[in-house]
Amino acid sequence: MDLSLDETDRGELSLYFDTRPGELADLEVAAAAAIEWAQGIKAAASAIDPNCDYRVSLVAAKPGSSNWIAKIEQSKPNQAAKRVARGWKKIPVIMRLGIGLAVVVPTTVKPTLDYWLGDDGFSETQKREMLEIYEKAKSSEPVKGHHKAMFKIVQRDEKITGVGTGMPHGENWKPKALVPADQFAEADGLFELQEEAEDERTIPQTLDVVLVTPRLENAPRAWTFRQEGIPGNFNAVMKDKKFLAALERSAVRESLRLNIPMRIRMEIKQRKTDGEWKVMRQGRSVVEVVSPLVE
Repeated sequence: MDLSLDETDRGELSLYFDTRPGELADLEVAAAAAIEWAQGIKAAASAIDPNCDYRVSLVAAKPGSSNWIAKIEQSKPNQAAKRVARGWKKIPVIMRLGIGLAVVVPTTVKPTLDYWLGDDGFSETQKREMLEIYEKAKSSEPVKGHHKAMFKIVQRDEKITGVGTGMPHGENWKPKALVPADQFAEADGLFELQEEAEDERTIPQTLDVVLVTPRLENAPRAWTFRQEGIPGNFNAVMKDKKFLAALERSAVRESLRLNIPMRIRMEIKQRKTDGEWKVMRQGRSVVEVVSPLVE
């Protein structure tokens, strides 16, 4: 596809969900993520050119679809009175792909455009322009917020194995590269180390565990878990208030049984003692239960 030709460009951008073979993404998860993506795209466009108005319109999606396709358009402020008659104009290809990458690519990763775009006919000058747009857009605080929120949402659906973006063409189009599921936590900022003091730190972590012993009360109590393949159990204080409240009203999508799998987001508080980082007393806590889901 030669993206330099205007006739091949319909002004569209796609949010793509890769899934396990034969499985479909959860509609509620995909829709919620697409909303954050669309809001992030609009915020990114405004960060690049605040003198224009922007709108993001969903033009193609269906339940279970991997592609959520949107059209991004702009209108100059002085054209406000003429919008009904003249409509909105699509934004340029370079800007559209630059802001698309800013919302999807993990903020801790500087994109190599050859990796994310492949051989799509862009010149080195165009790639430099696109990287400048990406860098400016990703530094916007609203963009960062929507980016993190989108990846926090997609972690709810274990069937989603990757997320990507690009300009769709053809029924079976797929992005050149995807953010894999094992980087979703990094993309939502989970792996950003939080230094609290020179001799103390808090490390965020996402773990797939098996529940050994729950504390069935709506209070921050220690639960016991184990990780497959790792000997021994560990305790962590359950601090996810939403999950505890759902547990109290019987709204957790799981039945009482042995070996209940869970995905949890933890904070591990450590203190440096004799030059070695050690977990503090009651230093493990569960700040969010990703799965099982709650109603």
